[in-house]
Amino acid sequence: MADLSAQQQATINVEKAYKVNTPEECEELYTKWASCYDQDVTSKALENNTIKVGADAVAKILGSRKDSLILDCAAGTGLVGLELQKLGFHNLHALDACQAMLDQAVKKNVYSKLICDFLGTNRLGISNDTYDCASITGALISACHVKDDCFEELTRIVKPGGYIVFTMSEASLEDCEKMGILRESTLQKHCDNGLWKLIEKRMVPDYFRGKRGVARAFQVL
Repeated sequence: MADLSAQQQATINVEKAYKVNTPEECEELYTKWASCYDQDVTSKALENNTIKVGADAVAKILGSRKDSLILDCAAGTGLVGLELQKLGFHNLHALDACQAMLDQAVKKNVYSKLICDFLGTNRLGISNDTYDCASITGALISACHVKDDCFEELTRIVKPGGYIVFTMSEASLEDCEKMGILRESTLQKHCDNGLWKLIEKRMVPDYFRGKRGVARAFQVL
């Protein structure tokens, strides 16, 4: 019964993340959640393969370039970074808007730099053309998390020829389009304006709760 209770609580906590209405609510949620976040999101009840899929998507694009400097966006407690390290990538930075989550991430010893800042239209304290790759895993879920308005800033800090890789649930695509979280028109606009080009778009089985995911990779021009 204890295990079942823990799994139920994990489901409740994850569902809360989809329902926050303001950035303040979002930060409060993750600050309170940080200490048990890893336990919750890796609970068997969630059938959550987002972490592995996100890391694999980056590895597929970068291949043998293990020394690539990667920015793990919305890094949270560093689970994707840990998976990337297992895949041989060792040059990792973390970006997240919640300091409590980064405080958990630092304990994993996978990032050489951790940056507490919001990812959106704001200019980050990062120089132009810094990264070989920026990745976003599972954070395109609500207007209070990461939205498509962050991509112009990411194209600034990723080197020409570098990559922006992101994954999300296929089931969320329609809602994200309607809510302005991820719009196909925005992705295409950046192609038309010469900011990036699409390298890959593929469906991934068993991404989250048995549903498929979508992995995309764009190359910065």
